[in-house]
Amino acid sequence: MSPGAGFTVIAAVDDAGGIGRAGGLPWRLKADMERFRRITTGAGGGANAVILGRRTWESLPARFRPLPERRNIVVSRSPDYAAAGARTAPDFASALALAAAEVGEIFVIGGAEIYALALAHPGCRLILLTRVAGRHGCDAFFPRFADLRPRATGPELQEGGLRFAFAECEPPPPP
Repeated sequence: MSPGAGFTVIAAVDDAGGIGRAGGLPWRLKADMERFRRITTGAGGGANAVILGRRTWESLPARFRPLPERRNIVVSRSPDYAAAGARTAPDFASALALAAAEVGEIFVIGGAEIYALALAHPGCRLILLTRVAGRHGCDAFFPRFADLRPRATGPELQEGGLRFAFAECEPPPPP
């Protein structure tokens, strides 16, 4: 992938744009996790990259770090930060450059601060959302949620008492 190529943002959000609560996910949806894994691993056998912030990295259960079959790039302002099994980058631009030099597709997977940087970047080509119905007491939110322009939304699904749908959105207009 060339340095000028684009990337995809992928997230699960509630009706208020909530993405997290108390450093974790406020819901557990097996169908969402399976879709996330299928999309981010692709057919590349480890050739795709995921970019995530340090807090998101640390919120992943240890048994899933690094996310298998993907190159993991963790953004941390701390120069001494080490993420076992992952590459680190001091900022979002450096993470993109690192991913573009090594991989096929690039996926930005959170958290809120990294999503904000991604949505403001001209390389953001597509946003894949899992829209979880209701409000779930989140304390972390997807930035510029109201500015998203839907491209396609799948049928409503149900799991564990939750209703959700998979959606594709255009990136918001530049700020």
